[in-house]
Amino acid sequence: MLQSIVSSINLYAIIAVVGALAASLAMWAWGHFSGGHQAEANGKKGTIASVGAALGLGAANGLVAFFSALGSQIK
Repeated sequence: MLQSIVSSINLYAIIAVVGALAASLAMWAWGHFSGGHQAEANGKKGTIASVGAALGLGAANGLVAFFSALGSQIK
């Protein structure tokens, strides 16, 4: 039960990250083509943050399993 809840939360988080990535890329492109350097910089920052969040969400299960196995070796 808890695993399905966490999987659902992870799915919605990934969907939100994809939306944020699309918005950031659009802001980056808009800033580039309109000469808005601040919008372009914010679009770049948002893109990097979105990619980092997607990486973290994708790696979360593996990281938890790795550290759980590492912690179970402590006596």
